[in-house]
Amino acid sequence: MISWHNAPEYSRKGYLYKPEIHEDEEGIRKASHRCVNRIDPNDVMLSPHTPYHWMTQNEFNEFVDMMVRVRS
Repeated sequence: MISWHNAPEYSRKGYLYKPEIHEDEEGIRKASHRCVNRIDPNDVMLSPHTPYHWMTQNEFNEFVDMMVRVRS
């Protein structure tokens, strides 16, 4: 189950994995996968990864690499 207590911490190319947890009216927790710039916290990228599981380190790395290429 998704919980703040087991949220992973990843970092790549100046971005940190900072997921947010939302709980619906039925008590089901879902994650929004936020990748936040370490220097500018207003620079946020949202991953479309499934809300029912945390991103793995590899999924996070691939997402950040792809987004950095798209933005440049």
